[in-house]
Amino acid sequence: MSENFGYIDIILLAIMAGFILLRLRSTLGKGADNMPMKARFTQAQSNEEFTKPIIEDEIKQDTTKFDEKIFIKGAEAAYEIIINAFAKGDRKALKPLLTKDLYKNFEGVIKERESKKISSQMSFIGIKETKILDIDNKDTFYKVKTKFVSEIVNCLKSDKGEVIEGNPEEIKLVTDVWVFEKDLKNNDPTWYLTELSSEEETKH
Repeated sequence: MSENFGYIDIILLAIMAGFILLRLRSTLGKGADNMPMKARFTQAQSNEEFTKPIIEDEIKQDTTKFDEKIFIKGAEAAYEIIINAFAKGDRKALKPLLTKDLYKNFEGVIKERESKKISSQMSFIGIKETKILDIDNKDTFYKVKTKFVSEIVNCLKSDKGEVIEGNPEEIKLVTDVWVFEKDLKNNDPTWYLTELSSEEETKH
C-alpha cells in the first residue's frame, strides 16, 4: 500500500511541476514571436520613437551642409554677372539670380535709364576681397551676408555721349554688402540675391 502511495505521489509531483513550468513559460519565457500583439506594438513604437530623432538629425546634417569655400566661389561669380548685367540692362541675365522683389527694383532703375536715354558704362577690373559677414539659418533656409571689395570704373552718359555721373577714367574701390538666400533642401542650386548696399571711394 505504501509503495503504491509513493508511486502516486511521484506522478502527482511530476504533473504539478509540469503545470508550474507551463505557467512560468506563459508569463516569463515569451519571445518576440510569442508576445501578445499589444505588447509587440508598444515595443515597436518605443523603438521607433527612440531611433526617429537620431535619423532626423542625420538627415538634417546632410541637407543643411554649408560649404563656405564653395559658396564664396559661387558668390564671386554671381557678383560679377549681376553688376555687369545691371550696367548693360540685361534683364535675362539678372532675373534668375535675384529674388522677385529685388528684380523689380533693378528693372525699375533700368527702365528709368532707358526712358531718359541714359547708358551705364562700366568696366569691372576685379574683386580684391570677399568675406562672409554673417550666416543666418532656420532649419535648411539660409541667409548669408557677404562683403565684396572690388575695383570698378563706372559712369553714366547721355544719348549725346556726355558724362552725367562718374568718371570713365577713374578707378573706384567699391565695397558691397550683399545678402544671398537659399533653401538647401531645394534642388535648385541658385543662391538668390535678396538685399544689397554699397560704398564707393576713389582709388589713389
